Amino acid sequence: MTAITSYATFTTALAELSVTGVTRAFTHPPESLGTADLPALWPGLPSGNEPMLTFQTKGGWPEMTCDLVVAVEPVPQNIQSANYDDMITIIDNLSTALRAASIGRGPLTWTIAGNAQVTVAGTIYWAVIATVTGY
Repeated sequence: MTAITSYATFTTALAELSVTGVTRAFTHPPESLGTADLPALWPGLPSGNEPMLTFQTKGGWPEMTCDLVVAVEPVPQNIQSANYDDMITIIDNLSTALRAASIGRGPLTWTIAGNAQVTVAGTIYWAVIATVTGY
């Protein structure tokens, strides 16, 4: 397992996940996206806390959370059923990659929103957003 020693370590490790079907991974939110970049993955800004270490709690290990975004396709492009199928595939592939990830002192936890949209350079994209927590 890769120790999470900083927010930079955590976001970099998430950006480096190998997710089947993702064409391009960015280390930060992109300024623009081309069709050839899609699906594209990037981490958002992280948040976290580091509780006090005591005998009564699990404290002492930093807990970091970060949204991992996968922009799949511009909203007006294709037909809804095709976009729906693509989104389900990305959700499955992202879940598989997160299960296999070796980031932190234990398994990652996450929630996935498959009904998300993100805007990049004025274009709205169908998106999958996983809110990932590591320790």
